[in-house]
Amino acid sequence: MSFSATEYCLADATALAQAIRAGALTPQAAVDHAFDAIERCNPQLNAVILTMREQAQEQLRQLPADAPLRGVPVLLKDDCPSYAGAAMSYGSRAALGNVSTTDHTLVRRYQQAGMVIVGKTNLPEFSANVATAPSLHGRTLNPWSAAHNVGGSSGGSAAAVAARMVPLAYGNDGAGSIRIPAACTGLFGLRPSRGRVACGPVSSENWGGLVSHHVLTRSVRDSALMLDLSDALEPGSLYAAPAKAEDFSQALRRPPGRLRIGVLKDAGPDQALDSSILQGLQDTSRLLQELGHVTEEAQWNFSHIDLAAAFSRIIAAYTALEVDDLVRSTGKPATAEFFEPVNLGLAEQGRRLGAVELLAARNTCNSIARRLGEMFGRYDLLLCPVMPTLPQDLQALDVRQPDAQHFMQEFMDATVFTRPANAAGVPAMSVPLWQSASGLPIGMQFIAPYGAESRLLQLAAQLEQALPWDQRLPPVHA
Repeated sequence: MSFSATEYCLADATALAQAIRAGALTPQAAVDHAFDAIERCNPQLNAVILTMREQAQEQLRQLPADAPLRGVPVLLKDDCPSYAGAAMSYGSRAALGNVSTTDHTLVRRYQQAGMVIVGKTNLPEFSANVATAPSLHGRTLNPWSAAHNVGGSSGGSAAAVAARMVPLAYGNDGAGSIRIPAACTGLFGLRPSRGRVACGPVSSENWGGLVSHHVLTRSVRDSALMLDLSDALEPGSLYAAPAKAEDFSQALRRPPGRLRIGVLKDAGPDQALDSSILQGLQDTSRLLQELGHVTEEAQWNFSHIDLAAAFSRIIAAYTALEVDDLVRSTGKPATAEFFEPVNLGLAEQGRRLGAVELLAARNTCNSIARRLGEMFGRYDLLLCPVMPTLPQDLQALDVRQPDAQHFMQEFMDATVFTRPANAAGVPAMSVPLWQSASGLPIGMQFIAPYGAESRLLQLAAQLEQALPWDQRLPPVHA
């Protein structure tokens, strides 16, 4: 049997694995299809900044025989998940030529699952943006509209999956960096609970525990399966999410039951929802009611301003750490020749922070867990937009500007709905339910209590069945 390029591009990871097990497709052919799709689409999008053909062949020679995703190609974002022997730049000109010496725990788990890592995706420097336009590799374009941001920081991964280069790709999320690019590109994006997915062995936590690791997918079942394959306690980890009662993939076979869902539309002072986003929120609430759930308007029970200030301090401190680490390890000076001007400004702010200020910022974030916990005493889930706007234009979130404070205000405006889940460490997902009148994707966000990924995935599967999105193709696709 043959498996055409079109069939490859329309199949999710689960379907590709099934085709390989059935003999309709070999692992080598699946990987060849991935490289061919990258060659066709990437020149238009600049999503993949490194192809790993030699490493892919080595992985194919060592594929485990009965692995669940044997032969399925995947892309890594060019930061946290290090692959020994492959270049890793963190999106920074200062790190150009850096080669990883260790395999990230997730890289090992992906390979144990039979996946073949075929390349690295573009990202902003240090993943510290929700747009993807680094000076090092250039801008990644949105396959739905070249005039609009693809989101970030997992923007390269999102563009590659949306364009059907690969069925899924790694992403991480410290303030919305899985959910925002998923919303911008019409993908499903789940940010797991803090401690659910390994972040070692080099890192014990990222951004003070704000970051979670997972993938961007087109189907809910792929996200659930990948969470099953990567959810395992890591020795030495600072955090451990509650043990799952059953496999997430198994949980998908049951409906979520009747849920009480609080609907939030407050984007804080001086910021309102775009009319298309508000319409999407209303349409989502109506769809949920048709599915038998109860929705009611809710209000955030914390200060957006205080949380934004805390995030700003934490991001500034970690940016200073990352700049200083690269200066020490590479010998490159902390200048605009090697680092983004915005990050140099943030690093300077971070160095001026006192220990008490940083601890107070972390306490503010930690308090959100209790605040959301109070809300989850009334609601099973919370519903809100991913972003208050449609995908932004290309001038937004410019890291080449010298004004770090202006940049951070733009950043905080864009992440007003996503960062509460990061602060609390709870799971949240972007579901690609709608499109604007001009055809731009609109993602709706659901937030769950700590450890309740199964509840999110069950609802997502129900929504996917009610309003299928996987066969929507962007103008640029493989």
